[in-house]
Amino acid sequence: MLSAIAAAKETIDLETYIIADDHTGSRFKQALSEAANRGVHVRLLYDHLGGMDVPPAFFEQLAATGIEVRAFHPLVITRPDWAMNRRDHRKILVVDDSISFTGGLNIADDYASISDGGHGWRDTHVRIDGPDIAQVFTSLFEYAWQKATPYPQAHKKTEIWKSRIRRLRRPISLKRLFRKRDSLQMCPASGLAVQIIGNREFRHRRLIHNAYLFAINRAQNYILIENAYFLPDIDIRHALARAVKRGVTVAVVLTRESDVKIISLATRHLYCSLLENGIQIFEWPRSMMHSKTAVIDDCWSIVGSYNFDHRSLLHNLEVAAVIADNGFAQKLRDQTLTDIAKCRQITAQSHRSRPFYQKLLHAAAYLLRQWL
Repeated sequence: MLSAIAAAKETIDLETYIIADDHTGSRFKQALSEAANRGVHVRLLYDHLGGMDVPPAFFEQLAATGIEVRAFHPLVITRPDWAMNRRDHRKILVVDDSISFTGGLNIADDYASISDGGHGWRDTHVRIDGPDIAQVFTSLFEYAWQKATPYPQAHKKTEIWKSRIRRLRRPISLKRLFRKRDSLQMCPASGLAVQIIGNREFRHRRLIHNAYLFAINRAQNYILIENAYFLPDIDIRHALARAVKRGVTVAVVLTRESDVKIISLATRHLYCSLLENGIQIFEWPRSMMHSKTAVIDDCWSIVGSYNFDHRSLLHNLEVAAVIADNGFAQKLRDQTLTDIAKCRQITAQSHRSRPFYQKLLHAAAYLLRQWL
């Protein structure tokens, strides 16, 4: 992404859930500022909750170079709870209306490789070349941009709320295909058949969920899923179980040590049901597994920001790239199998033998799933 920003000639649109004032955030700030200084039109859209801890000076330095900065849904006392709960969880970068990126990477050290000074979380991002796909991403960006608050109003509005917001963040971070034309358009990009799915209005919140369901129900050989926060609804769970019954190999790669501990606890409550239905579970033992990907039958792949949790299903703005290509699917399959080789497989016997207090803890956390 930094290379694409450095090579930009006309426009840069960057949309992110989290942006941090750390080494990685500073690298992006410098790259965006240099682009603006050479005449590139740069827009930065971040979620206010995800950038709440960033000092004003960070954004002031960006604005001083001519970069337009907006925050999505500032947490203010006049905004109803349901609106404050709606976050922009997308990760989109569009450069020169022709190069697009999406996936799970936020702008922070957690998501950068150790060699780049980051913390080395396991994540997946994809670059897609082509003006048609870029146009779809831009239309999704514009939707959120128009609903966002320009800097510095976003920070001025919420200064008195800082202490309350930090109290709210604990329950939030410990926490608590088929209608839109521009979301469904199949476009040739990088020689692949790519479909960009992005939810907008509340009534279209299930678009990505339905795309997963559609593909799972048609799987014939295998389904490999990597997901950071795995609390799928009953429709997805039943679809995976039916796939196993018709002879499909189903495996999910989840994180062992989550940055949101209560979600991991709630997820483990589902392990017994998943394992009894023949679904294989693998836990990533290193750092954090933050990928949101799936690959099915060497032909269907998805990479995006969507988690299998209540927040992605009903509240957040999300985006995903569905790629119908054998070559890409095989590469994603091989990458997932490489990850699985590094994982610890969970067996029904080992999970059933866990201490009773853990069973209670997992069940209690699962009761809170709709607030996580």
